[in-house]
Amino acid sequence: MTMGIALAATITFGTHSVSAQAENSLSTVYHVYLDGQYMGTVDNQNVIEQVATIKISNIKETYKDLNLTIEELEIIPEKMFRPVYDNNETVRSLEKDLDVVVESIALKINEKEVAYFKSKEEAEAVLKQYKLQYVSEDVLKEIEESIATNQVPATLKEGQSRIVDVTFSEDVLLETKKVSPDKIISSKQGLNLLEKGSREDKQYVVQENDVLGNIAEAHDLTLEELLSLNPGLKEDSVIQSSDLLNVTVLKPYVTVNIKEESFIKETIAFETEISEDANLPKGEDEVSQKGQNGEKLVNYVTYKQNGTEVKRETVKEEVVKEPVKEIIIKGTKVIPSRGSGDLAWPAVGGYISSGLGQRWGKLHKGIDIARPSDRTIKAADNGTVISAGSDGGYGNKVVIDHNNGITTLYAHLDSISVSVGQVVSQGQKIGIMGTTGNSTGVHLHFEVYENGNLKNPVDYLK
Repeated sequence: MTMGIALAATITFGTHSVSAQAENSLSTVYHVYLDGQYMGTVDNQNVIEQVATIKISNIKETYKDLNLTIEELEIIPEKMFRPVYDNNETVRSLEKDLDVVVESIALKINEKEVAYFKSKEEAEAVLKQYKLQYVSEDVLKEIEESIATNQVPATLKEGQSRIVDVTFSEDVLLETKKVSPDKIISSKQGLNLLEKGSREDKQYVVQENDVLGNIAEAHDLTLEELLSLNPGLKEDSVIQSSDLLNVTVLKPYVTVNIKEESFIKETIAFETEISEDANLPKGEDEVSQKGQNGEKLVNYVTYKQNGTEVKRETVKEEVVKEPVKEIIIKGTKVIPSRGSGDLAWPAVGGYISSGLGQRWGKLHKGIDIARPSDRTIKAADNGTVISAGSDGGYGNKVVIDHNNGITTLYAHLDSISVSVGQVVSQGQKIGIMGTTGNSTGVHLHFEVYENGNLKNPVDYLK
């Protein structure tokens, strides 16, 4: 208990000094003040001590872990010949107005006191725990050691990163202050307080299909709280899209700023250049130069707030591999989809190994071409591909409609180079000769139809 005492130096009456004999008959009284307000006068300081002791004893069990005391009193002694005091009245005033307090550590954020802790160590531990939500304890320790020793960090190697600073955006200060013991909070409560923060007003734009209950829940409000924030709004009110509602949102008391440095390798995407070729059929592409990605080493400084990146700066970058541009040639040649009616030989060389007619007890619907000098299969005339894929005994098969009543069929292909809907020109590659499906060897099975009727290919080939 701290008491301010002001002493009277001499006591005089009129112009005569007090004699030594008179001095011996003087009595001392004590005037008591609380926050500048007069509480009374007692003849013995023990009276005040007893009031303080009783007040502290009454709540000691409730606050066992706290070092309880009383508010600061100012006690002014005065020597009097005929002392005037009232111990009982002073005791009644002190019992009424004197509070038990505890010396706490106040956490101030931007000059505003937001929490009180029983010790500086506990307050610092809460601030540290708040930072540890965004960085590890090892990182914090390394930063503290670096600052203490004024150590210059080593140059980063490729693929490395490090946090170079962890601070609060706000002014955070710890001060000693006497407060009521019921204001002291635990470390857990303090951390929860910093995480949740304080509420601030905000307006919400109503979205389609929103209802009041969902809006309240999304902003951590009860429906009653939402209605009280919006006078005139009732529980059964109809809200429309784009309406504005008053809501509140929680804003953290403090923001953890993190500054991170990194040195990483990044890909430089290659560019693509398109050139046109009038000799290449429209719809066909050729890659004349394949693109290759490049590489660069980049030194970044990244800034985060409460774990969210808010800014990234490039300190330095070095290209270690230049990208190679990809060049694509697009065909512009328009190929008429209507054939001339004169069919070209659909293979590169070869001969007819089997003709149209009865074979092995059933009709062989086309001709077989075998032993070519090159296995490329070509369109017999201009037309549109109407079928391209596997088809039972035909194996891989392509069918071309020449849009003049004639249709040609190419079977047993090893692979197919065209797709349905594609317009092809006479002599254009449509696949590779093979032996898929019901086949006795590598050959092309070739059929011709006119107006849906099977025809002998030999009569149409020029």
